[in-house]
Amino acid sequence: MSLRGDVDKSFIYIQKKPYLLLVLATLFWGGNFVVARNLLQIVPPFHLSIMRLGVAFLLFLPFAWSEWKEHKSLILKHWRIIVLFSVTGIAAFNALLYVALQSTTSINASLVNSTAPMLIVILSAIFLKDRLFKLQYLGIVMSFTGVIWVISRGSIYWFANLHFNKGDLLVILAVIFWAIYSILMKKWGEQLPQKATFLTTLFLGFIILLPFFFWESTQSSFSYQELSLGMWLAVFYIGFFPSVVSFLCWNYGVISVGPSKASNFLHLIVIFSGLFALFIGETYSLVQFSGAVIIISGVLIVSNHHLIQRFYNCKSSDI
Repeated sequence: MSLRGDVDKSFIYIQKKPYLLLVLATLFWGGNFVVARNLLQIVPPFHLSIMRLGVAFLLFLPFAWSEWKEHKSLILKHWRIIVLFSVTGIAAFNALLYVALQSTTSINASLVNSTAPMLIVILSAIFLKDRLFKLQYLGIVMSFTGVIWVISRGSIYWFANLHFNKGDLLVILAVIFWAIYSILMKKWGEQLPQKATFLTTLFLGFIILLPFFFWESTQSSFSYQELSLGMWLAVFYIGFFPSVVSFLCWNYGVISVGPSKASNFLHLIVIFSGLFALFIGETYSLVQFSGAVIIISGVLIVSNHHLIQRFYNCKSSDI
């Protein structure tokens, strides 16, 4: 059997497990945070964004080309919404995050990024008339509390020194774009062929970022010869796992369970980033471990509220 056939079967299988998809998406995004942060010490942010999208497009092309040819008329018909997909989720979010990490701390960036689920819930309620049970809101608050606990290192005095700079504001803008992307995906995702649409958004995202890439080239002395083999492997990682696998998993998950429920899984990025950081010599403290327990508990409440309701023998409308 061909590799493409094996991959297609895998897609069909994991589509039936939306919560697993959301966990996988955040797992690879957690790795992206650590790997990209190291690469940005050498590679300028728009160069890294272009490299990421170029690798993602070339790797995904063989798996999506036949579907794209079959549905290209549908893709062209909905070109406006696909452009919005590209601008918000593919181009703007990661590029802004890469730029932001040059002028803000990872703690501040994590704090601001953890507001994404709240923003997605608000936008879902406004534009999609989405409804969550009270128990699920509790899960969201628990996860958000766990994130604050981790990034503040369990100290209330940390908030006294908290300040926002240019990088923090860019992260806020990136989070807004991501929330919009998630809402658009829920509203339009089921009407479009997933692989063909994603391939198109990768290509358009590459085109959208080209002017910024050329401008950055005039401002930077960066040379690709500075990259070692290990760095190229890191570029391959962010070009495939966070850029292709995570996006597909996220898109399928959002379409299946809705952006409000899916958004809570974004808190897991903090946990997975910490786990990846272990491989570069950072230690996992008691505060981080306890925060991980709170975060994961919140995610489990959101994704398994029906089981909890059944355990307490309650009606969903009462919870």
